[in-house]
Amino acid sequence: MRSNTDHYYTTDPKDMSDSGYRFEGITGYLYPEKFAHTIALHHWFNSALGDNFYTVDEPHPPSTDGYDYKGIVGYIYQKAARGTAPLLRWYLKGRGDHFYTTNPGGEIAPVTGYIFEGVTGYLFPEPVEGTIPLFRWYKG
Repeated sequence: MRSNTDHYYTTDPKDMSDSGYRFEGITGYLYPEKFAHTIALHHWFNSALGDNFYTVDEPHPPSTDGYDYKGIVGYIYQKAARGTAPLLRWYLKGRGDHFYTTNPGGEIAPVTGYIFEGVTGYLFPEPVEGTIPLFRWYKG
């Protein structure tokens, strides 16, 4: 069953409002190309759920049943590095929506039923030379 709720993260600055998404801001900053000590942030999509999923696991993490690989979004740190913040992953069970934030409190995720799944990796909360923004869009 396809969810009516979805978060989509991209480094592409194009406007997604024609696709039913609302811009929510910049989640953080990552590298567009491999940089010292960084790893790829992979994008997966489940069309049955309408869910976008992001992970540093490769090539096919066990939790991606039904997900198709969409490519590399950019490069983040697997371990904390100077000036970085953890990219926290939350999941809304039953709605099939993954939500990512650098906010330690999870923004509104905990009070809206999202379950904390852990740290995906580390990115910069503010621009750093050589990084690009990771835009967050929401449909729901």
